[in-house]
Amino acid sequence: MSATFVPPQELPYGSAHPLQTLDLYRQNLDPNACWVIFIHGGAWCDPKMTKSAGHPLINSLLPKYPRLNAASINHRLSPHPRYPSNGNVAKHPNHIDDVHLALSFLRERYSMKREKSVLVGHSAGAYMAFQVDAGCGVAAAVVVGIEGIYHLGKLVEEYADYEGFVERAFGGGWKGVDGEVLADIEDGEKGGGRVVLIHSSQDELLSFGQSRYWAGVLRGRGRVVREVYDVAGNHNEVLEGAELVEVVEEELKGLEMEFAKEN
Repeated sequence: MSATFVPPQELPYGSAHPLQTLDLYRQNLDPNACWVIFIHGGAWCDPKMTKSAGHPLINSLLPKYPRLNAASINHRLSPHPRYPSNGNVAKHPNHIDDVHLALSFLRERYSMKREKSVLVGHSAGAYMAFQVDAGCGVAAAVVVGIEGIYHLGKLVEEYADYEGFVERAFGGGWKGVDGEVLADIEDGEKGGGRVVLIHSSQDELLSFGQSRYWAGVLRGRGRVVREVYDVAGNHNEVLEGAELVEVVEEELKGLEMEFAKEN
């Protein structure tokens, strides 16, 4: 089926909050189309980081892949100390509940298939990507983490001043959330979905420690993990870099090859 490019539609996937929206890029009606789904970062609370952060990647990919559809997800936010709340009072599990709801919306409304999806998360969005997938392939065939947070305890241990936004997002029991994610990985079937972890040496907010730790955890659970550190740009600039596009392209080519073998 040929592709017809259309501009993104902003759609509500829930009704509990104005931020329960996503940008849908649907250029192919084939139920076997591949998908890229983006989850933005921003420490669970930054109102400047929105679903628009995924637009550069998606806009670079769509013209090259006529079988590709895409979506970029907004989610509810926690309070930020420098901005008015504007109803941003979310606390765990509100953020991840929204991501689950958005993915369910895409599966039910647009026939998005897990085995033909690449889930991309940036920073806090990377943490959420593994909350919904755990590297087990339950949400997507491939999970790509960009400049990611993967363990809250180790994050605060390395950056003590980050505890404020972690506690605002997860409450006083935030130290237990890492265990929830790790338990999901423990229970997953071996040989689950592929994982790519991208991290720039120019990241001014996070060291390689998070990505290297997470790669070790996943490999220890039998996951296929690729680490990519030769990328340019600071914490947010990586989102607009050619290296990210190339990484996701490679994974999409792999999905297309698998699809061709099946047919």
